[in-house]
Amino acid sequence: MSRRAPGPTGPHTFRAVVIVVVAVAVTVGLLTQLRAGRPSGVAGTTGVSGSAASTTTTVAPSTTTTTAAPRPPSQVRLQVLNGLLTGTLSSQWSAKLHTQQGYITLAPDNTTAQDPTSAIYVIKSGYEAEAAALAKTVGLPASAIVDTVPSSAPIPGIDLQEADLVLVIGQSLASQA
Repeated sequence: MSRRAPGPTGPHTFRAVVIVVVAVAVTVGLLTQLRAGRPSGVAGTTGVSGSAASTTTTVAPSTTTTTAAPRPPSQVRLQVLNGLLTGTLSSQWSAKLHTQQGYITLAPDNTTAQDPTSAIYVIKSGYEAEAAALAKTVGLPASAIVDTVPSSAPIPGIDLQEADLVLVIGQSLASQA
């Protein structure tokens, strides 16, 4: 009669098999998500009820930045100021931006001091996207947008109270009126 060596039975063997099965399931699940092109930030938890084995896998969440669409020109109060202090540049640009683009243009005016640099001032917080859209419309670079109005800005006080944006017509826009 030959004796058999003890077989792999018992609670330790069962736990080892459960741990291996759980590890394989988690690995297959993660590989399937990666191959499917799922975004990062997917977290999964796999566990076997009644066992000591439990695996938790967490992937760092992705960072998403959204930019709100600008308000339409018909919802933007625009003050156009003539920075050159000669001619009717503010009147011409106000009419053009109102009739062609639909901006709510306030009464055209001059700056409080000569300012040959064309600029867009964001008067009301939250109108940065509208300033960028206006810059594109009139052909100014993004660097022409001033989002914090300095106290030295040549803008009449009343315009600071009524306008969402102020467009100063300087030398670069004078010829396009």
